[in-house]
Amino acid sequence: MKNLKNIATAIIAVVLFSTSAAAQTVKTVAANEPLTVKYIGNEEDYLYFQVEINAGNNFSLLKINDKAEGELYSQSWKSSSKFQTFKIEKKDGQELNFKLLSGNKVYNKSFSATTSLIEKTIVNENDVVVL
Repeated sequence: MKNLKNIATAIIAVVLFSTSAAAQTVKTVAANEPLTVKYIGNEEDYLYFQVEINAGNNFSLLKINDKAEGELYSQSWKSSSKFQTFKIEKKDGQELNFKLLSGNKVYNKSFSATTSLIEKTIVNENDVVVL
């Protein structure tokens, strides 16, 4: 009976650990993906994105669009790779689209940003002794 409890406990532990390991799995991007966009953080009123382009020797065009504001950036070039950091003004409910046209293919990466204010309430207790 004791062995049966130990086996049941071991099976439950294995199931729990395998579930938590699966939840921590990170999605990897294929090495041949020509457009990589990473959100690297925000500071005050700006969002920062790191863009890496590996388009071979094709003519390439990068466009950054905001759903509400329209086109924010557009540049074309003919080189094998490009690495650039973009600073974009932060707005609530913002939807950004990074589009790379390389050769006859189109690659898109989209981001949505929502700003919220965290309210923090602090209550202090003060004791007053009257003599």
